[in-house]
Amino acid sequence: MRTRALRCLRSVSAVGALLCALSGQAQPHMPEEQLKAAFVFNFAKYIEWPAEEGTLAQIVACVIGDAGAIGDALSAFHGRAVAGRTFQVRRHVQPEEVDRCHIAVLSDSSDRRVVAVLKQVPAQAVLTVSDADGFVDGGGMIGIVRSGDRLQFDINQAALQRANLKASSQLLKLARNLGGRPR
Repeated sequence: MRTRALRCLRSVSAVGALLCALSGQAQPHMPEEQLKAAFVFNFAKYIEWPAEEGTLAQIVACVIGDAGAIGDALSAFHGRAVAGRTFQVRRHVQPEEVDRCHIAVLSDSSDRRVVAVLKQVPAQAVLTVSDADGFVDGGGMIGIVRSGDRLQFDINQAALQRANLKASSQLLKLARNLGGRPR
């Protein structure tokens, strides 16, 4: 067990946190908000944006409102390479500015902002991610959830399709639920 945990800790920099979390291995001992931020960063690797969005040199992750500690943790990934592009983090973004983002990150403390963003996103290719309770059931695309002592995620495939986004089969396989259907 200790060997697996050490292996996970060594690879936390990018894919590690997500894959360790989802493969049934022990999650690295790090603050939960850092793990959530690693999830968001890694989702960018497994989502395909429409062609006009896919040619951009950057993946822009916008933290809607202050988004608390997850916004702070996500800033650690600013400037890193992801899927051949540069991962950019913008903080304190207002819901009406979400069209400038590839990923909109909403915290569980911004319920009104969640609703405002979700109303704007279907016609835009913006991946919505949150740790808010019931986020996927409310129309969000990827919800990060705590299940026992592990973080997992749910995917709303219908919401992804409405936004013309495609999740890789690898990401779909790792999801706890797809569109509210337990696996």
